[in-house]
Amino acid sequence: MEKENTEALLRVYLTIQQLIEDLYTQADNAASSRNYNDASVLTSQAEVLYRVAENLETVISEHEE
Repeated sequence: MEKENTEALLRVYLTIQQLIEDLYTQADNAASSRNYNDASVLTSQAEVLYRVAENLETVISEHEE
């Protein structure tokens, strides 16, 4: 894969990681406010993005070799 495309994937990966962190922070805040429904939704979406990030990390590492 061309270097610029691998770099684009890496930028997306890092952005997703930040989104995951933001979602977990918001989930913690919601849970602290006893808003468990929101906390559950936020956590589940963070988990979905986590799986996407894991897959993307695999793609990136396979193309960096």
